[in-house]
Amino acid sequence: MAAHARIDPHLLLAALEETMRAELLAAGTEVRYRSGRTIHRQGDHDRSLQFVLEGKVSFSRMDSEGRRVSVAVIGPGEAFGELPLLTGRPRTHDAVAVGAVRLLRISDQRFRDLLNRKPDLRDYLLAELAERLIHAADKLDSALRLTVPQRVAQFLVAEVAGVERRSLDVRQADIADALGVTREAVAAALRRYRDAGLIETRYRAIDILDLEALRIAVERGPSG
Repeated sequence: MAAHARIDPHLLLAALEETMRAELLAAGTEVRYRSGRTIHRQGDHDRSLQFVLEGKVSFSRMDSEGRRVSVAVIGPGEAFGELPLLTGRPRTHDAVAVGAVRLLRISDQRFRDLLNRKPDLRDYLLAELAERLIHAADKLDSALRLTVPQRVAQFLVAEVAGVERRSLDVRQADIADALGVTREAVAAALRRYRDAGLIETRYRAIDILDLEALRIAVERGPSG
């Protein structure tokens, strides 16, 4: 795994004990995708489990009216493909590389062989799924309760949580995909925070100037 990647300690790869993590990594094959390349499509019968080692992966699907809806963006240390692996159902979303992406792909058969040798791995996988469901519930709650500017502030605060660096290498389109809103709505929210002196925007980057004020904006919304 790339040394510079920031891994949430609650994610599956970070949660595994060292020997189990080594076996998991050894069971997979590393694959790379250029930015914008499709990793899999909705309806594909691919039951492999995949871990993001570097870069980000965006997930979207078509709604009943033929509009593309972005549902999530995941990064280093996160896994996807658990449901097809466990249920045998086809992929539920399109997955596309955001920037250069490096994945660890473990085939269905190899993962099941590993489970036979390491049955405790199933508990880790179920815990990962539970975390994913909690995150989805929190995201739905935010979508119902918070305005777009509040959700943008929440995104920025979460991205710099626990790190000293206050500069994010992120595009407006990435934030829009992560929140499931339009790029124009994100741009308007960022403009308000920039005008208020809370952030500074650069090409594909955002500098956080007043983190505490952004936290307050999550609760109260932007002023002005």
